[in-house]
Amino acid sequence: MNKKTHSHNSDKRTLLIRAVIFSALWLLLTKGVWSSWAIGIFVVPVSVWMSMRLFHNAAAEPVHSVTGQLHYGRLLRLLPYFLLNSLKGGIQTARLAFAHRIEMRPGTVSYPLRLPSGHTQLWFIHLISLLPGTLSAQLNGDSLLVHMLEVNESNYRDVIDCEQKIAYLFDLEIDKQVVPVLKEQL
Repeated sequence: MNKKTHSHNSDKRTLLIRAVIFSALWLLLTKGVWSSWAIGIFVVPVSVWMSMRLFHNAAAEPVHSVTGQLHYGRLLRLLPYFLLNSLKGGIQTARLAFAHRIEMRPGTVSYPLRLPSGHTQLWFIHLISLLPGTLSAQLNGDSLLVHMLEVNESNYRDVIDCEQKIAYLFDLEIDKQVVPVLKEQL
């Protein structure tokens, strides 16, 4: 089997898998109402076509990214860390919602990113929002604006720890000696 035939078979398999996934998503979104297929018969194929068009090269060719390769085993090891912090964040938000009066120092800090740009930074940006009291606000080149309910060293240390966990997840080395400093922003 030559490379072109293998690629063609791979494309067919990818097309079939995506068609099944988008059909299942359509069923979930419409709660299994079969009459929704009057629209779904158009939406699903267009979605499959768009995904094949947008992500064709990513599926067909091996990616050698300089931004690291996700290690699923490490993801499983880090899952409790992220779930626990998500739970802490939810509890903190509920506590703030029901409290009559709490003294806080909310604000934003500029966090200099040490992770390479690309999917590793995206993971980091999204996972910061799982940390208690933090939310990614804006990406400005090599720095991230982070909103904190309480601007303090502890919350800032949590952001640094999260970045190190993402570096571990993608098997990347980030300079641990160059830890961003919060004191300049207080």
